[in-house]
Amino acid sequence: MRRALTAALVALAALASQPPEAAHAATGPAEYILPQRWNDDYKPGSHCATPGEGGIYVNASRRWFDQTDAASVANRNATPVPVTHKVTQARSSTLQISATVQPKGEIERYIATAYGLNYVRVQQWSVGETVGPYELGANRQGKLVWGFMMLDTDNQNVRCSEDQVWEAEGARYAATVPESRYSELREDDAPVFG
Repeated sequence: MRRALTAALVALAALASQPPEAAHAATGPAEYILPQRWNDDYKPGSHCATPGEGGIYVNASRRWFDQTDAASVANRNATPVPVTHKVTQARSSTLQISATVQPKGEIERYIATAYGLNYVRVQQWSVGETVGPYELGANRQGKLVWGFMMLDTDNQNVRCSEDQVWEAEGARYAATVPESRYSELREDDAPVFG
């Protein structure tokens, strides 16, 4: 049980291992490309080394932007201008996984120790941080938006069989991991007033 939980934490941490970084501008849909799999570790049907070992096969299914705030901006000038915004309300997105394993059996009932683990991953925007700068084109308007880049995963518990093959164990389940902070400038044409 402890090995399976540890493997789950390692798999989720590997998917979300990017350190918190400053917000950056999007260049289009390419920013939402899923992380690429480097190997087939824990893939059901693939080879494993230690019979009885457990793990989790994690597959990234969707990356998406969870917008938490926005600020309207406009440029009525004939030249581009830099735009920024100071965060006025703190926001955070948290992934927390906890587990406790209590030994069972004749000898173990004399042991009063339970083993546990806790994993917490937090991404946050703090009050006073600056979103931007972004360059807003001439005669353009738009919104500075910020929030968190999220990663949805489909997961399958697996166990190494006596034949040294990963076998699916139990039902598949999903998880959403806060991957990083994210911001962008969304522009459109500014209206012409009289």
